[in-house]
Amino acid sequence: MPETVFSNIGKLLLATQIYDMHRLAHVVSGGLIVALPGPDEDHNPETAASLAAVLAGRADTPAEKRLDVARFMEDLTASKQGGWYSVISLHGGGSPEAMKREIWRNYPTEERSALVERLLDRGILAERRRTSSQPGRCCDAGCAPPALPARNVTD
Repeated sequence: MPETVFSNIGKLLLATQIYDMHRLAHVVSGGLIVALPGPDEDHNPETAASLAAVLAGRADTPAEKRLDVARFMEDLTASKQGGWYSVISLHGGGSPEAMKREIWRNYPTEERSALVERLLDRGILAERRRTSSQPGRCCDAGCAPPALPARNVTD
């Protein structure tokens, strides 16, 4: 039997993050997925050379591979099928609100609260041994970062 809390968290993340995943794919593509000529141009002898030149990059990654990846990203995010993926991801496993309710219904809140109380009773917060590599964050009171050396400015 799947663990209810974790399975609903996974479903909720997919339902709410699918649009960010699509956006990131579009950003990474640099607009390539919507700027490519149609698939019929891939093997057209008149345009194949210029398409290969435009998609040139690292020598170990041929233009055909870049084209394949761009078409794949287009299919997943900017096609009719991509729109269906978005909608089915949002509503396919139930509404995000229902997933949130199921998570809270099954999350062991009292058990986790008791764990936090036990940690507080052990004095975890009272320990003063704090280390940090960030300037000004070495202790509770804070400290001043080192002064910058004076610059000799001439006109």
